[in-house]
Amino acid sequence: MLTSLPSLLALLALCLMRPLGAMLLLPLFGSATLGGSLIRNALALAISLPVLAGYASLSPPSGFALVAALGGELVIGLVIGFCAALPFWALDSAGYLIDTLRGASMGSLLNPALGSPSSTTGLLLSQVLTVLFMAGGGFNQFLAALYQSYRFLPPGTSWFVAADVPAFVIGQWQMLFRLALAFAMPALLVMLLVDVALGLVNRSAPQLNVFFLSMPIKSLLGLLMLLLALSTAFAPLIERMRGLERVLRPLWAGAG
Repeated sequence: MLTSLPSLLALLALCLMRPLGAMLLLPLFGSATLGGSLIRNALALAISLPVLAGYASLSPPSGFALVAALGGELVIGLVIGFCAALPFWALDSAGYLIDTLRGASMGSLLNPALGSPSSTTGLLLSQVLTVLFMAGGGFNQFLAALYQSYRFLPPGTSWFVAADVPAFVIGQWQMLFRLALAFAMPALLVMLLVDVALGLVNRSAPQLNVFFLSMPIKSLLGLLMLLLALSTAFAPLIERMRGLERVLRPLWAGAG
């Protein structure tokens, strides 16, 4: 049992690093969204308290071993947060692709969830996904995956040797681009066809400057196609949010 306050604080810090690392990358818990880092840190502390109760009988390491354990816990949290935040980044990238092709990429706005400038379409899609994340149980799945990680990766596990972390992260990074392209592809195809049609019209009648109409036409048809495909386009993203534990399963298998 813990007998001293320093040991208790060291164990609390060890249990706090993983939730804090996960929340650092998840856009919903950014300082711009919550109004400051204090609220995020308090929420991470609240999440870590059940973990602290489960490991209260352990003796935390000291010295360099404690620093290494804290770094390992932070990296595990960052990987979990990366996987949880990937749908938000994919939608933001899809919005950039759509706005770039329709010629509206210059109209960027500050996305409070991502904490960086975003296109108007990317900002709208990110806000929609945020609502779906909170209303559809995405936060509960995030907590379930976070707590499940302690079952297979308890603090102090030699996780970096057992699991092929770089290959897993690269695969998830590739998945980000696949999700972004799959979401934006219907609107991109329609706008590409509009460009081809306007190019044929301009070639057959060079005296007509039809390209000044390209932006409103592409915006209207792209938005219409996006609305028609919205129900199916969000399905892979929602499925990923609900299956976060399944996404992280290769890490648990590698650690086992």
